[in-house]
Amino acid sequence: MESLLRKAARCADAAEAYCVTSEEVPVSFEANRLKRLETKRTTGRALRVIRQGRIGLAASTVID
Repeated sequence: MESLLRKAARCADAAEAYCVTSEEVPVSFEANRLKRLETKRTTGRALRVIRQGRIGLAASTVID
């Protein structure tokens, strides 16, 4: 993330990079007994830049 922000800062007037992680835990019960439990975690990153008064935004949930 830091290298991405440094690159953006070279050509933009301002730049902001951020990362968001969320977790979902859906639970199913049947006859007062636990039927199913899942955990789903999603992580996303985004970059927002301002250049010459215009705003640009890029976001992805693919993290390499």
